[in-house]
Amino acid sequence: MDPRLDEFIKALTVYHCDNKFRLGNKNDGGYVIMETDNYDFMLSGGIGGDIGFEKAFTEKYNINCVCFDGTEDSGFKLTKNLPKIKYINKNVGLFNTSETSNFDFALNKYKNVFLKLDIEGAEFPLFNSLTINQLKNIKQIVAEFHFPNTGEKWEALKKLSYTHYLVHYHANNNNSVLYNINNKTIPAVFECTYVRKDLLDNPGLNKVPFPTKLDSRNRINKLDYVLDCPPWCVND
Repeated sequence: MDPRLDEFIKALTVYHCDNKFRLGNKNDGGYVIMETDNYDFMLSGGIGGDIGFEKAFTEKYNINCVCFDGTEDSGFKLTKNLPKIKYINKNVGLFNTSETSNFDFALNKYKNVFLKLDIEGAEFPLFNSLTINQLKNIKQIVAEFHFPNTGEKWEALKKLSYTHYLVHYHANNNNSVLYNINNKTIPAVFECTYVRKDLLDNPGLNKVPFPTKLDSRNRINKLDYVLDCPPWCVND
């Protein structure tokens, strides 16, 4: 048995946060985030033909966004009349090349970045590659994680817990794969909201089961996964 399993489970510990709201699409493509301002840049990886969240975020906070997706080119049309959103036809990767970006251009410059990711598994190597200082330059993160089935992938989640609090968790009900880790049933695809630790002063553990009233099903005609036990929720 991998001795890191307990640490991996703890990486999904959710902390209490009062001021959350939903932004973007009603269903898939919308996210629950914490209300806080003073962002200086937005990064988005993976758009899949939909920039509803990016559009709502840049309008609300009046900041610029660069979004990346090298799997299609719909972003050119979607951002054509949106001066605050720039689309680059590249995927997210570990290096800056003609086909990939590692976000260095923003994470080494800005100090209060909002990061949104839905990049089909590439999130794990990206987070593992970022320095702690780069992570600290990200004020808030919404990311969908896909199939954490190796220790290396779980190390990325553990690394995030050093600099950020996980304040919201929603299992993507469009996928039926479940993992059993130390007798915990964990959905294989899930959306997480992280806030930098300086934004919350010693928050307690979350006591509200997921999904919450802020959540919406990714797949409308299928029930959501209910998570009402640690690490997601503690019961008094």
